[in-house]
Amino acid sequence: MNFKNAVAACLAQYTSLQGRATRAELWYFVVFILAASFIVYVLSQLFLPPHYAPVLQGMVLLALAIPLFSVFVRRLHDIGAPTWRVVFLFIPFVQIICLYWAVKPSQEGENRFGEQPVD
Repeated sequence: MNFKNAVAACLAQYTSLQGRATRAELWYFVVFILAASFIVYVLSQLFLPPHYAPVLQGMVLLALAIPLFSVFVRRLHDIGAPTWRVVFLFIPFVQIICLYWAVKPSQEGENRFGEQPVD
């Protein structure tokens, strides 16, 4: 899966908590969020009063939070983990466990959440 396809898949499936997502899909989307946030910040610093930059950057992050949440749930499904583990995203200092799950290899073959996605 390339960058464009991963971002398109995450944005198209932003309400879906079904299925599985590869590591590439999750990490390409994270890179997209960081790039979009940076671009909005720089452009707002250049063309708007300085106090608008953090507000616009926050709006971008807020708009992309739901697709990020859903792709992380699908990533948990890909490693065979139950959906309830997503609560660790909201617990400070315990979030490091989520990083481990994000880089963990996919569960081979079919699992209870569906077929293994093609990378």
